[in-house]
Amino acid sequence: MAGTPPPLEPLRLVGFELSLRTARIETLEAAARSLDPAWAEREFRERPDLEEIVLLKTCHRVEVFLLLRSAATVPLWRSELELRGGGWTERTGLEAVRHLFSVASGLESLAVGEREVRQQIRSAIGTVQSRHPRPVLRELLGAAVAAADREFPRVDPSRSIAAVAVSRLQQLVGPPFPRVVVVGSGIVGREIAELLAPSARVTLVYHRRPPDPGFLRSIGARAAPIVRLVEELAVCDAVVAAAKSGRAVITPPAIPRDRPVVLIDLGVPRNIAPEVRQLPRARLLDLGDLYGDMPPPAHQAPPGVEAAAREAAQVLERRALEPWVAFLRREVERVRQAELASARPYLGDLTEAQSQAVERLTRRLVGRLLDGPTERIRALSSSPEDERIRRWALELLTPDSPEP
Repeated sequence: MAGTPPPLEPLRLVGFELSLRTARIETLEAAARSLDPAWAEREFRERPDLEEIVLLKTCHRVEVFLLLRSAATVPLWRSELELRGGGWTERTGLEAVRHLFSVASGLESLAVGEREVRQQIRSAIGTVQSRHPRPVLRELLGAAVAAADREFPRVDPSRSIAAVAVSRLQQLVGPPFPRVVVVGSGIVGREIAELLAPSARVTLVYHRRPPDPGFLRSIGARAAPIVRLVEELAVCDAVVAAAKSGRAVITPPAIPRDRPVVLIDLGVPRNIAPEVRQLPRARLLDLGDLYGDMPPPAHQAPPGVEAAAREAAQVLERRALEPWVAFLRREVERVRQAELASARPYLGDLTEAQSQAVERLTRRLVGRLLDGPTERIRALSSSPEDERIRRWALELLTPDSPEP
């Protein structure tokens, strides 16, 4: 018995973005907590309309990219995400591809051109959930990172979220040599420590593994485990939090009251409790504040990034028909086998070689008949006229369901 044919419309790429451009940090924080890999796996398992899904999180955005079998389900997804707060931006097709390539190139970041986002996209590649015979979103994410690597092979250290935080801290605190606690010893934390070391006494607070001793010696910093965070905070003048803790590790009781303290929180979810703002001598800035202090950059993607995005969008258009092509070939193969079975009583006693020859001949005939039309359908663009031609061709070629 044949399977149910896929819808005649091609698969549809939809991207939903929530970022500090359009939402408050509280909304972004809540979405970042509720949208996790388990959510994506559950949605993929329970929604038959979903061909592929990937969840992408960076320091100041949450994005969901979907490959849908029907445009009719887009409003349902929009409603599902808006339950987690307003401010989502929706993009489809080429527009969604362009946006992804722009994000990968650091053109949508607080620090224009930053490299950290590329690593976050690389990590997301392995989390793509797919039913597609040739998974699309993995290739799309990989192409976006590759385009960024080609266009920006070397990025100045000043183009990073760490550099933005250090610059703002130096404006607010300044020399001579404040005592700064950097919470988090990952890539961003180490960059912050390295940038601050020439003008500050830096303590790098780590959670599990201490920073490399050679690195600490080279910049003149010291390290402390997270269990000593409170005592380190007691003697500091400033704090920069860049840990992936998922919760507030710094609360008002830990903040010194005998001196002014500047705190910068780069976490989403935030590492520093917002109630710290109520302390009279504390000055707290989070990513929302940093983003608000800097106007969005007015720029266009470099020609190389734009060309790569367009090429990727064309590949996507071709791949969007793969489920239908796979279904068509399965159905035609079913018909071929059924007709051969019906004809065998009239073919007489065939040798093994003759049977194999008949098998090869019928397979080649089917392939010759299908290859041309399916490739021409794949090559059609997304213009309204080509969409009409594609739909007519799919209706013409889709096999009828067999009689029960």
